[in-house]
Amino acid sequence: MLDFLTHGARLRAGPIALGQFSLTKQLGAPIDFTWPCTNSGDGDGVAFIKVTEAGLTLWDGPPFPVPVGQTTLLSLHQTIAISLGLHPTIAEMWEGLPPTGSRLIESDTVALTVVSNPILTAVGKPQIFGLDGPTFFLIKKGTVIPYSWPCLNSGGGSGLARLRIVGQSINFLGTLITIPGLSTVVLLASFAALGIGGVTRTQTITMEDAAGVVLGSWTYSYTTTE
Repeated sequence: MLDFLTHGARLRAGPIALGQFSLTKQLGAPIDFTWPCTNSGDGDGVAFIKVTEAGLTLWDGPPFPVPVGQTTLLSLHQTIAISLGLHPTIAEMWEGLPPTGSRLIESDTVALTVVSNPILTAVGKPQIFGLDGPTFFLIKKGTVIPYSWPCLNSGGGSGLARLRIVGQSINFLGTLITIPGLSTVVLLASFAALGIGGVTRTQTITMEDAAGVVLGSWTYSYTTTE
């Protein structure tokens, strides 16, 4: 007589590899979930990671094939675009295809706190007369010296930054400029090089935030001519 055999995957979850189960992430920052899945059955399978909160799906990962007798590292990469605060999420491994899957293999809780703080950084060197970070230049007395310096905010919330120039014959403090979250703004400043011609002056330009924390600093010299 005929013998009908049913071949199927037998999937099980390995240790979850989130690194920690309490996470604090910036709004707009990436988040990665990884989880090994082993197939000890006699047929190929497929599995994916799902992240839920209060029974609602936040993110579905892509399906990964899990060949018979092998372990596949499932992954889910997502940019955080959910509300601020604590999210008691559940990471789930499902057999089958998203979004529903066919069987819940395993689940684990992940306390995700979403924050929105500015992270300000000076980008590169300041430009002076359109030159990228000169250390010395020669100019005519009375010439207006233009400065520009990009400020990157890699955090989710808005921040404030400004330029300060100090040295011989100058003490300039710029206006605080808003740097929106996840953006870059070029800060500008200028002043006229006055005083006695033929004199070399050394000055330092700094970028600082609203609390006076220095984000970048550059020292240069210039000599004026009549």
